[in-house]
Amino acid sequence: MKLFTARKVPGKKTVCAVTAMLLMAQPAWADTISTTVTREVTETSVSSSNTAGTAITVNATNSDIPEGAKISSEQAEKVIKKLFPAFKGVKVTGAQFIDSDRNKEKSWDLQLSVARGNSVHSFSVRVSAVTGEPLQVYFPLNLLSNEGEGAYLTREEARLKALSWIRENIPSINADDLMLNEAYVSMNQALFSPAKHDFYFKSSVNGIETDSNTITMSLDGWGNVITYYRNAYEGDYPSPTPKKDTAAIRKLYEEQFNVRLAYFPESLYNNRSGNYFLGYVPEDSAGYERDADTGKALNYFGEEYQNLVSGDETIPEVKDAFIPLTSPLTSGEAAAALVERWFSIPDGYEMDSKSIGQRWNDGNTSVWNLYWRNNTMPMGPRISAEVDASTGQIYSYSYVVFRYSDQEPVQITNPVSREEAQKVALETVSRLVPNAAEEWKLTSVTGPGNNGETYEFSFQRYAGDIFIFGDALSITIDREGQIQGFNFNASADLSKLPADETPVISAQQAKEKYLQSIELKLKYALYGGYVNNQGKEVENQIRLVYYPHNQALTSGGTLLTPLDAKAGEWKEITPQLTSRGAASVTDITGHPSEAALNELVKHQVLQPDKDGKLHPDRDITLGEWYQLLAGALNPAYELQSYARSSADPYGGLEPDHPYYGAVQVLLGENWLTFDPDTVLELDHTLTREELAVSLTRILKYEKLSRTFTLPSDVPGVSDAASIKNKGAAAITIRLGLLPAVDGKFMPERQVTRAEAAEVLVRLSKLGGQSDSFLSGRYYY
Repeated sequence: MKLFTARKVPGKKTVCAVTAMLLMAQPAWADTISTTVTREVTETSVSSSNTAGTAITVNATNSDIPEGAKISSEQAEKVIKKLFPAFKGVKVTGAQFIDSDRNKEKSWDLQLSVARGNSVHSFSVRVSAVTGEPLQVYFPLNLLSNEGEGAYLTREEARLKALSWIRENIPSINADDLMLNEAYVSMNQALFSPAKHDFYFKSSVNGIETDSNTITMSLDGWGNVITYYRNAYEGDYPSPTPKKDTAAIRKLYEEQFNVRLAYFPESLYNNRSGNYFLGYVPEDSAGYERDADTGKALNYFGEEYQNLVSGDETIPEVKDAFIPLTSPLTSGEAAAALVERWFSIPDGYEMDSKSIGQRWNDGNTSVWNLYWRNNTMPMGPRISAEVDASTGQIYSYSYVVFRYSDQEPVQITNPVSREEAQKVALETVSRLVPNAAEEWKLTSVTGPGNNGETYEFSFQRYAGDIFIFGDALSITIDREGQIQGFNFNASADLSKLPADETPVISAQQAKEKYLQSIELKLKYALYGGYVNNQGKEVENQIRLVYYPHNQALTSGGTLLTPLDAKAGEWKEITPQLTSRGAASVTDITGHPSEAALNELVKHQVLQPDKDGKLHPDRDITLGEWYQLLAGALNPAYELQSYARSSADPYGGLEPDHPYYGAVQVLLGENWLTFDPDTVLELDHTLTREELAVSLTRILKYEKLSRTFTLPSDVPGVSDAASIKNKGAAAITIRLGLLPAVDGKFMPERQVTRAEAAEVLVRLSKLGGQSDSFLSGRYYY
């Protein structure tokens, strides 16, 4: 028999297979499994994989079982096609056996392709070569039939279906032991749900929660599993008994816990108003995990956290401090020259492309986006920079060299000390940042460590002695003193900060409230599993840790939710990104539309005012109806780029208009007719007939509605003659969206918030029952 040949392949952090105890288990569905290769396998090629280890590629599946595996590629193919009906008729074009040293995983990577007409789509799946369980399965969504029977499953029905599927097909996982992480961002499901439910489950090892054993999966609207990703560490786990008990860790944590007073934006990612408030937030180290044996804080690489800031933290004043340009940068060459003045572009790099557009978080700011490429390395790393076209402010510079484990490590010939690197960082900030000496301070220094041979310098913007949350600056410098990264963000207008306000809650009171709410929970944390930017392979490691969790919050327990310094209450600054419970509403109890209104609050389509009121009987305007529709599609629509873009005004709306983002959403869905010359009367109170017309466009029945022109086309109502768009009325009545009221359609009656809520909930239930509405929505 010909021996397998092996080669180390490059990689980055990936998912693994199953726990070490389960490695010896035979897969439940395998036929007879041999532990030896039954016939010769010829290695045809060895290709790059995303998991370091041995990689063997064969042309297609067969019955051979490599050393260390317990199933063949042929058996892996059978597993996939049995568990996922969508793979029926899909051709397997290749199979690669991967034996990962770093991730402790032995798996089959199957390459598949499917033809649709003249198009061929290629993708891959991964199966554990030891247990036969699927590890990574993804079927291109545009290839799914998107057909099913009956209404879409609710999220709860889909969750139970997912657990049942795991229970039946993944024997190494105890489905009853899985915990659903509802803080996962995509859990914030829209009212107009796509034909897809996403779930992120965490499991446990030795009865302890773990980051290393997770399942991310998606089900379509009818309960079919369409994507499945399994993270499982196959190495050994530390003892589940910590050397320091919870009380000792707690005492140490509280001794080192401190809060800071800060100015917070009302909305972190969409603060168009520019309003800020005073609040408290814990110091960064309070959010770090702590080693369960030593109690020491760990950074994101699993190393002991050390803030190396020393001496004077302020920025030195220099003669050539930043001064905004007096005339704009009219060419990419001029912008590039500005960057090259302050950053050392390596030999061999030339300008590759330059373009001008709007900054990602500020549609009113024009920036030059610049790229340099090394012509001798076409596929090598590019250098990028972002420069303000008006002021010459450099917002970012990035030169990151990602190296692979089979490359020679970087040779450092002229290493600089941390003090020397810090001097470079301070001088760079003093020259490139407006008002650096007055507004900025060095707050953190780390490295070098598992992130590579680099120093990381973090700066924070201040107004007096109070720091500004979200306004930050970071600089990465390699061991030879060259800047690899520069990222700058300063959004706050200091003149708008509430500088005359004083906290009602003291720092000590804030500290006590935080500590009352924070629970230290035990878990197995997973670190490593990647190749750093200097080519050093960082293997996976499992550590038993305590992590802080704010029990008072339903948005994932994050410690970054501020405590209002005036009210002494938690204040959410990223409401669109959190999966919160329904907000408390005070004025809908007993209302006929209470259930529908609560459904809109649950999905963040509606939010009560500061007094907890929804005002259900208040009439809505056309613009408010558009906002409700946009929110039903995507609760976070205001965070999207179109909500902050500086695109041409549409319908008389400038980009900063409160209805602009909603209008852009509906235009994108073709729920509004695009007419550059139109003028939208968004403050006009919505009538039932206008609502019916809007609904027919959403359902793509607009042309059909024009064929109904007679009063007899709207049966069951006595006022059919007064309806102008009889088809829209007939369709919405027939579908139950706008039922008749006392035998009348009442086309001119104004629509209330409660009635709009009822209509939206009814519309959402058409998902899966209509040939057009929501039929292709796999996103949000």
